[in-house]
Amino acid sequence: MPLDIIVSDVSPESLARAEARWQEVDEPKIPHQVRYVIGLSDIPSEIDLAIIATSANVRAAVVSQLSEKVAVRYWILEKVLAQSEYDLDVITSVLWVEGKVWVNTPRRMMSWFQELKDSTPNRIPATCIIDGFDWGLACNAVHYLDFMAWWTGESVTEIQTDQLADQWHTAKRLGNWEVYGTLIVKYAGGSELVLHCKSEPTPRTMILETIGSQWSILELEGIALRSDGLSLSGRLEFQSEMTGGLVESILTTGTCSLPSLSESAAQHRPLLSALLAHWRSTMPDQLSYVPIT
Repeated sequence: MPLDIIVSDVSPESLARAEARWQEVDEPKIPHQVRYVIGLSDIPSEIDLAIIATSANVRAAVVSQLSEKVAVRYWILEKVLAQSEYDLDVITSVLWVEGKVWVNTPRRMMSWFQELKDSTPNRIPATCIIDGFDWGLACNAVHYLDFMAWWTGESVTEIQTDQLADQWHTAKRLGNWEVYGTLIVKYAGGSELVLHCKSEPTPRTMILETIGSQWSILELEGIALRSDGLSLSGRLEFQSEMTGGLVESILTTGTCSLPSLSESAAQHRPLLSALLAHWRSTMPDQLSYVPIT
């Protein structure tokens, strides 16, 4: 499926690095044309699909600027959607057309998790417990919020932050912050998501309890063991493996397995509100946004 791909960034260094990575593929049979442009000025007036993989702090601005000058048929937005409810409102107001905008929280489209779901007849209510060392709770929590929404069909009703640490710490990405501790998410049908992020080394585990069964899942090792002895192996697929099929699905069928913007915004909104309230109660900088990406 030959594509005309335009890679846009404000950093010439980032573009050069992207071009070098693409050339490393070194596959003459690849039919795509790839162009690299600084900013948004050289993007055509009509495009089929825009993938906005910027940092969260500028996503709302980029979406607004692009939508003003370009007619975009479909959108994929990277998580975290925004750092504040205000920016979230900007994005949802600009991209209000339902069914044509999706958010990249892809566990629901991975074959391993689909197989786990199909092998669990009584999924509601469910309790999911994530435990691990320094896995980036603030910026990655939305992956599990979306997983539970997909698994149960329930919406988020409450997020509790009283068991988070009293101090945030700098994240691996410059200018962003993270927090240790426990985040508890309540769902409308009685399901619960418990996210533990520890500062001391501990194995990364996922426990998924439903009526009559329990899954013990080691995501990084690709092992899922049910309480009755059933074992399902799989893996977390790389983004590079999923993007091709994702784009082809959208361009040929007009849909994909990712959550819609409205679904994801309903998960982001209480999360951003809860994390910002915790930040403002524990940190000296009284920000109007949560510095996560």
